[in-house]
Amino acid sequence: MTVLKNIPDLAERLKYIRKVNGLSQIQMAEIAGTTQQAIQQAEAGKAQNPRYLHKLALTLEIPYEWLTMNILPDKKEKQASQGFSEKGREVLDNFFAMPKKDQALLLELMKTRQKKDK
Repeated sequence: MTVLKNIPDLAERLKYIRKVNGLSQIQMAEIAGTTQQAIQQAEAGKAQNPRYLHKLALTLEIPYEWLTMNILPDKKEKQASQGFSEKGREVLDNFFAMPKKDQALLLELMKTRQKKDK
């Protein structure tokens, strides 16, 4: 089992998970169903479309929440929760596929909407 660490940056988490599994970028791309260039871009912090993260997490048996958001699983909750629903994963995949500027705007909108609903 892979030891998960607190690694705030997605690019660094991808590098870490690839190295601890002894994979090349090409091998990781094959596992994720993408190209070596996509893995290279993601590891450089330039991921345009990280939709393959769900498949990568499933195949490597690592928590999707850690891979996408650096949420370390709580040992007590590990067995009780299987993570996000399919719709939740889709929302996260699409969010992380956006440019950082758009992510910031969307988060601001969500905060504003939350305040209005209270």
